[in-house]
Amino acid sequence: MENFYYEKIISWGLLRQIKAEEIIDEKIRNIRLPNQDEFNNIVIKWCSFNKIESEDALTSWKKLNGLVNEKWNNFIIRKCKWSLWCIKYFNDKIQNYYLERKSYLDKIQYSIIRVKNENLANELYLRIKEKEEKFEDIASQYSEGSEKNTNGRIGPVPLGNAHPLLAHLLQISEEGKVCYPRMIDTWWVIIKKEKLLNSSLDDEMIQKLSLELGNIFLNNSVDSFMEKYSEKKNI
Repeated sequence: MENFYYEKIISWGLLRQIKAEEIIDEKIRNIRLPNQDEFNNIVIKWCSFNKIESEDALTSWKKLNGLVNEKWNNFIIRKCKWSLWCIKYFNDKIQNYYLERKSYLDKIQYSIIRVKNENLANELYLRIKEKEEKFEDIASQYSEGSEKNTNGRIGPVPLGNAHPLLAHLLQISEEGKVCYPRMIDTWWVIIKKEKLLNSSLDDEMIQKLSLELGNIFLNNSVDSFMEKYSEKKNI
């Protein structure tokens, strides 16, 4: 019966996903029920992640997915209990993991101008450097990226969201200093670091990092299961 079950969900392309959910159920079996604040917090984060911005939109999503009344409560309680398990299980690993990730968890405010032409980039850089024109005016007039609409301003955003080369430049740059044009992918880029906002290991960060570690744990557990399952099938 078990083999038939797995063969069926393999044919649906859902084996990894369903095995992960089975592991979650196993781990949270003895986790306490969340209190109301924890429940509400998960609802807010879940709605934000899924871009559900109103009660009407949430009601429509519940009906569409068959999660009304008690089923919706159970859905959220399960997510709460998984979050609580991750915090408990990875408690002694959070500090080191945070330090490893800190440079990418910090947020950054910066200004950027992107153009395709190297000569234009150099000319624009000189105009800014010689104070002939303001950075934001040039960005709004010449930048070819979406930052054109915000006078070149970006952020605050997590440093880890930026292109690796851009993130490195922002880390080593002085605040307020305009960097000469660099090529990143297909763009010639002029940047100015505005402000670095250091992250802190508060309750929200602990929750975020514990869930990241939980996802790593799940992926490794599912990988191990898939390997053993494949070996058994080949016997």
